[in-house]
Formats: sequence, C-alpha cells, structure tokens
Amino acid sequence: MNLVAAIAEELAGAREVAIASHGLPDGDCIGSTLALAAALRRQGAAVTTIIGDPVPPMYRFLPGSEEVVLPHEIAALPPLLVVVDCTDLERVREGFGERRREVQRIINIDHHVSNSFFGDLNLVDPGAAATGELVYGILKEMGTAVDAPIATALYTALVTDTGSFQYENCRADTLRMAAELMDLGADMQLIREFLWESKPLLSLRLLAHVLSTLSLACGGKVAWVVIRQEVMVRLGAGPEHVEGLVNYPRSVAGVEVGLAFRELEDGMIKVALRSKKQVDVNEIAGLFGGGGHKRAAGCTIPGPLEAAVEKVVKAVEARLDCDGGLY
Repeated sequence: MNLVAAIAEELAGAREVAIASHGLPDGDCIGSTLALAAALRRQGAAVTTIIGDPVPPMYRFLPGSEEVVLPHEIAALPPLLVVVDCTDLERVREGFGERRREVQRIINIDHHVSNSFFGDLNLVDPGAAATGELVYGILKEMGTAVDAPIATALYTALVTDTGSFQYENCRADTLRMAAELMDLGADMQLIREFLWESKPLLSLRLLAHVLSTLSLACGGKVAWVVIRQEVMVRLGAGPEHVEGLVNYPRSVAGVEVGLAFRELEDGMIKVALRSKKQVDVNEIAGLFGGGGHKRAAGCTIPGPLEAAVEKVVKAVEARLDCDGGLY
C-alpha cells in the first residue's frame, strides 16, 4: 500500500481527529486545514481544527474558519493528530511539541523541503505547489465527494502558495488541479473579493511606510524592507497586514533575493526570504534555524534589528559572491 492510500485508510476509519497547522497562518495552512476538516466531518468524525494564531480577516470567508481554536484552548488532544503545512510540531506554536505524548498517532502532511518527518506517517512532497495539493490527493483516494466549500478552500490554498500561479512551484499539474476545483464549484468571485479586492486601508498605510525603508546591496541583487515594532503599534497593524510585503523588494528589476525584516514585541526579528531563480533561500534560512522552500523561506533571529539585517544580508551576499557593502 502506498503512503497516500495508507493515510486515506487511516482517516477513513477515524472517529475523533485533531487537525493542526502553523501560527501566522496563510492561505495554504488555512485552506488545507479546513478542507480536510470538512471532509472528515462529513464522514461522521468529530474534528477539532487548531491553528497557531487567529485566522486573519481575509480568510474568514472560508466555511469552518469560525470553528478554529488556538493551541492553548485545547485541554486534551484526541488519539489521532493530523498536522498540515508544518515542518515540525513547534511551528504550530512554541511548546506544542510537548503535547506529542497526548496522542497515539501523528499524520504529517507537508510540502516544505525542510520538514523534519516527525509523524508516524509522513506525506512530505517538496514538489507539490501547496499542501492543499496533497490534501486533494488524499480526498480523492478516500473517495470523498469534493463539494463547493471544500473546492473553495483547496483553491485558496493553491492560489495563495503559487502567487496566483506565478511562482516557480506552479506546474502543469497545479493548473489541472485548479481547473478541476473550478469545475467542482470553487467560488472564484468570493476568493477574488476577499483575497485581492478587500485590502484594509491599514495594510496600504503600512505598505506606504515600509516601501520608504527599501534598501539594496550587492550591486542591486539584494533588496529588503524593515517593519519596526513601533510602526506596527502606531498604525495598529497586526501580522495579517504584513503578509506579502516581502514580494515588493523581490519584484525590483535586477534583484535576485528579496527580504523583509519584522521586529516582534519580544525583540526577536522575523525574516522572510524570497528569491527569483538562483539562490536557495531555504539553505540561508536554515543557517538561522528556519526553513521553507528553495524560493520562499523564513526564520526568526535575535535582534536588534540593525544587527539582524546585517547578518542575514551578509549570508545572502555570500551565496551571490558579492563584495559586500550596504547602501
């Protein structure tokens, strides 16, 4: 029996399941979690959906998002835990790994190359454009009838993790899956409205400030922006307003690696890394305890902000064989 079939068989017989995914949730995390939860509930399973942070407003149009709970709100986990879109249990939330002893079985479904294979069953495929692709394959194997809400959740997972099908991870099979989901009733109008046509004014005010911090190095091959905590507080911005900002430095002509540095409340610095075609930013993030994909990765490192910027930019420059010098 292949791995997808083994996972499908185990899920088909499950009566009580928890599905968990990472903090600072994105569309793939949320869409994959909610699609799988909806399918398991339909077969009669009691399902708890756990995400490390609250679902951002832009994703609350997805059915089931109102039932998501935070890790600390769960007194006890059921025997079966399914973890989606996470490289390790700590990505759900710091300390979540300690709860492993509460469960009997862990199914790990992910597409990050840095996954630590922490499950009893590990479906990890870095070639998949999104974890939603893997969830869709499992549902097909289970014989689940994918209805419009599930198709909408999976399409959201797919479209967000491929940058609207623009990123290098988008393959012919990815587009075929998107077409199938459209045929199955994915609500394109709703997705379009919430993801691209309902930007909070606050997000645009933050963008205006962040673009003023744009800096370059390595002869224009590296670009980055910074988001200071005092700006976040002054504007009243949250993590959901930061999503996608790293794509602006990456989009500059001649830039190979784009970075975004966000100062957190505890003084740590969250770093987002994106590259176009040469640099494996997963390797760079790994130097600082992070990970992700070849073209998109992240890490969290100690501050202060200026020191963090210098450290990461130098690591990127080393990959590009630059002479150094920030400007």
